[in-house]
Amino acid sequence: MPSPDPSTLASSLAIEYGHLKNHAPTGVHLLPTEDPLKFVGAIFIRRGSYQNAIYKFHIKLPPNSTSPNIYNSPGSWPEVYFEGVIPYNPMVRSHDGFLDVQSGFFYWNEREMEGKCYLVTLLTYIKKIFYLKRFGIVDDASKDSTQIGILGSQEIDRAYYANNLAAELFGSDKEGYERKVMDNVVESQEKVYEGEGWRFFSRRGGGVRGELREGMKGEEILRVVEGEEGRGS
Repeated sequence: MPSPDPSTLASSLAIEYGHLKNHAPTGVHLLPTEDPLKFVGAIFIRRGSYQNAIYKFHIKLPPNSTSPNIYNSPGSWPEVYFEGVIPYNPMVRSHDGFLDVQSGFFYWNEREMEGKCYLVTLLTYIKKIFYLKRFGIVDDASKDSTQIGILGSQEIDRAYYANNLAAELFGSDKEGYERKVMDNVVESQEKVYEGEGWRFFSRRGGGVRGELREGMKGEEILRVVEGEEGRGS
């Protein structure tokens, strides 16, 4: 297979990355790396069970096997791994931070996704897993190629989940699940410098860097990060 042209890939992704400035879901931030197909990110949860959590992750986009100067090979989903403190969530594998993207999208290519297989779509999915009220998938008869699969209500085999134990606890002991999540949230605040996402934060200033900080002014999550209300508040 021919190697991708880094300059062409970089140009294509630069346009898409620029689109995120005004269209990325709130609280989700992304930075490019030297590898044009890899990005590092951080998500700041503003409400719900994971309120005030700070999780870091990286995204690895699949190269296109037939058109190497672009990404997204049909049937090849982006890889998302959380780093540092791994979210306690049924959709995230506990030992390595792998996020089950395929459960969210039945297809990942331009035709089936109707041109929606973009970074912003992926970031929206990453955010959505922290706000779900229940976990399930839509059945085959009602599949919509642009619909996020885990929004369905059908019960599924527990082996399906990336984190079976979290899924089981979610279904059998909601209060116990919430306690686990709360502990996880506090740990995420205490270890913001772990993983590649540390570059969003300033060790010297003890807070959030430049432009990102400007966009978070006045928000409770910023006070948590910078210690004004103490860890775990």
